[in-house]
Amino acid sequence: MRPSTLAIAFGAGRVLVGAALLATPGPITRAWVGDAGAPAQLLGRCLGARDAVIGGGLVAAVARDRDPRPWLVGGVLADTVDGAATIASGRLIPGTGRAGTVALASGSALFGVWLASAID
Repeated sequence: MRPSTLAIAFGAGRVLVGAALLATPGPITRAWVGDAGAPAQLLGRCLGARDAVIGGGLVAAVARDRDPRPWLVGGVLADTVDGAATIASGRLIPGTGRAGTVALASGSALFGVWLASAID
């Protein structure tokens, strides 16, 4: 599969995750940080908006034959901070949420780095 096709799929996935966080943040924030109250939902929606914008920008860049690397780098930085902040929270958040978030953020960051290097 061509890197540009992967970039579109990767961006679309970010948009979908972002949309889910915007629409129904409670179940996701409950699993991630152990809380589904208003503050957690607010932060979940902020994260969702950020991911939707990064993903949409990535898709638009590829579709318009522009350089998608700035969007990929932005995503890598955001994912790296998400993973690091989750690790730093330690036992303040549920272990399964911590492990899942670190795995997802790390995998996404690593894929973004690879994809940025593979784009023509």
